[in-house]
Amino acid sequence: MCSNPIVRVEWIDSCEPADNAEIERHEIPDCQHIIQAGFLIRENELSVSVAGAWKPETETFDYVITIPRFAIKKMDKLT
Repeated sequence: MCSNPIVRVEWIDSCEPADNAEIERHEIPDCQHIIQAGFLIRENELSVSVAGAWKPETETFDYVITIPRFAIKKMDKLT
């Protein structure tokens, strides 16, 4: 059983058009507002790492993302 807490992280990420080519001003995308939920597997002063899945048969994490702290708007531990 995974003993890591589950967290919900709201954060801002960069965004680019699907076709990374010449674009006009009205096609420039905004930043993305993202809500990420998963197992908190690491945190330090610079970043937070969250895993979307736990594989008990191999005791490994999957779908891991590391989010820079400066991009995090809010983080809550879920029960």
